[in-house]
Amino acid sequence: MSSTALVKRASEDLERQRQLLSKTLKLIRGLRHMSARAVADAMGMPLRSYYSFEAGQGPLDIAKIWRFGEATDSDPAGIMDTLMLGSPDHALRSMDNKIVSIQLASFRRFSDKVGDRMTHIGPAILIEAFKRPFDSLEDHLDKRDENTERWLAENLPRMLPPDE
Repeated sequence: MSSTALVKRASEDLERQRQLLSKTLKLIRGLRHMSARAVADAMGMPLRSYYSFEAGQGPLDIAKIWRFGEATDSDPAGIMDTLMLGSPDHALRSMDNKIVSIQLASFRRFSDKVGDRMTHIGPAILIEAFKRPFDSLEDHLDKRDENTERWLAENLPRMLPPDE
């Protein structure tokens, strides 16, 4: 691939990332029922600068994404993951429970404890280690859904008037 084609592709990738960031920020702000002014004030920035940030203009600024997360009580690490995964859904799903930030903090804690010994862990062990807790969370959700369905099936019919 020529250098011109590489530059063009990088430019297109950056534009898609900017559009994705903008869409994600606007969705979160809307779901939080916050005005641009309220978010700008909470982030400590002028409204015009906030509009530029929300439009995805300028360089990617991780500190601003973190401040946006604090201002909107959303998951800034989830927003960053969204840029890598290519969908705002990820940020919206982690917005309230902060799952990505929790995961990142847990990894940071582990990394601080084991240090360079981490390099001795092979991919197969890592896959199994990361797969296990997510499988457990999926099982939890399945059981919760089953319990909800069972409760509804047992109790909603009791709300009907008795047959005469």
